[in-house]
Amino acid sequence: MKTFRSPLDLTLVAIFLVSAALVLLTNEDPFFRSGICSALPCPRAAQAWRRVIYDLSIGSLVSLIFYWLIVRLPEYQRRQRIKRSFAGRYRRFKEDCIGVMLGVADGTYDGSLVDELIEQKKFRKYFTENSHERWYRFLNKLDQHSLNELKTFMEIFRDEIEFVLNTTTIPEDEPFEFLKRLSAAIRSLQDTTLGYDETKPLENFLFEVFAGFNIVSGYAKQDVIETLIASI
Repeated sequence: MKTFRSPLDLTLVAIFLVSAALVLLTNEDPFFRSGICSALPCPRAAQAWRRVIYDLSIGSLVSLIFYWLIVRLPEYQRRQRIKRSFAGRYRRFKEDCIGVMLGVADGTYDGSLVDELIEQKKFRKYFTENSHERWYRFLNKLDQHSLNELKTFMEIFRDEIEFVLNTTTIPEDEPFEFLKRLSAAIRSLQDTTLGYDETKPLENFLFEVFAGFNIVSGYAKQDVIETLIASI
């Protein structure tokens, strides 16, 4: 998690530090001012001006503390809830889709295998061994019922993406644009029908999400979507 999520965060921290320093320097008790000014040259200010600066600095500190307690802390807690919900929905989406793919490819399967194959490296090892035999079996045996299930699970996950986009401030452009592209890609797959050419976009999407393969960069070292969720 990034400590500072935007230029505003840096500005607020800078104001807090400057205000705290001014409070110490202009305090009526010269203990801090004497120590600093003995080592560094300090501008001399009249007692009245020191009092004004002291009052303004105290007001700034109090305002920033209340702003953090009333605005930023609840916002952070809300963002963490949304992040946990998003991560949980993504995991459930993968579990549901993997269950369908295993059912189509293998007929029956051990439930614990679904949890294991959530990890991209294990998924691609399982489905690509023997020259992608199991993956091609899934594609060749995919029927209308299983296709509809996959589209339903994808649409549910897309609803979660839209919720995150509409309710969460994502400070960086790249994750925001990635989520928009992901939502659009899922939406475009809702019209998928059976047939080699018709299911090719679906095949590419599923293999990229579950095996981590991208036609441009090859196999990813980490799950891109999980990394993005962690950055929210």
